Amino acid sequence: MFDLKQQDNLLIVTLSGKVTADEVTAFYDHFNTVIADIDRIGMVIDVTGFDDMTGDAIARDIPLELGLMDQMGKFPKAAVVSDKEFIAAAAHALNPLVPVIDIRVFRANDMQAAKEFATDLPPKKPKGKGIYMMDKSTPEVMAFEIDGYMDDDEMETVSKDVLARLESGKEFSALVKIKSFGGFDPGILTQGSFYQMKFGSIKNLKKYAIVTDETWMKPLLGFAGSVSGVEMKRFSLAEEQAAWDWVRS
Repeated sequence: MFDLKQQDNLLIVTLSGKVTADEVTAFYDHFNTVIADIDRIGMVIDVTGFDDMTGDAIARDIPLELGLMDQMGKFPKAAVVSDKEFIAAAAHALNPLVPVIDIRVFRANDMQAAKEFATDLPPKKPKGKGIYMMDKSTPEVMAFEIDGYMDDDEMETVSKDVLARLESGKEFSALVKIKSFGGFDPGILTQGSFYQMKFGSIKNLKKYAIVTDETWMKPLLGFAGSVSGVEMKRFSLAEEQAAWDWVRS
């Protein structure tokens, strides 16, 4: 069963028993209605009484959850309350993959600490410019900057620049500067040019520098480098010049 309660600046989601597909649908309908007029709020996900989900419930949950991606900035902090080790492990693994949300795990007897964590919201980040090509881009180095929320129009513009570079057939290096990551429009994931850019660049890409102070990038960078074969390296924002020197060398 799903249950949702709002207490001032806190949403409490409770899962218990075995969740069915109909319960998933009803929950997301209610959840979307509740958060429609919310700017930012903490969230506690209590799964201490959760047993399982039916196969149909899992299949229905995935697209509905993905549909919330453009709303995730509303939840800067999420506390998962559970004594089950596999749920704690899943939450720890998910944390770096959802950088707009700080996810922490608490035991069942730490519910008050979980609520205090979730309601202690960080200062709101400036909106920023989204994603755009940097003026320093050259034929040898493609460079772009991410600052805040990325929409599909911005990504489409960047993708066209990248695809034009790929069509030249020449090797190049890349540098991405992440000043602030504020999430992205899920419509980006439906763009064919997005996948052409991601998969087409691998064969021509020599070096990939990530310039950021966002700590969540570190584990993702190691994984991406291992599966792509591209030489990747992370630099802090203060080391931006060193990053340029590295990709140009």
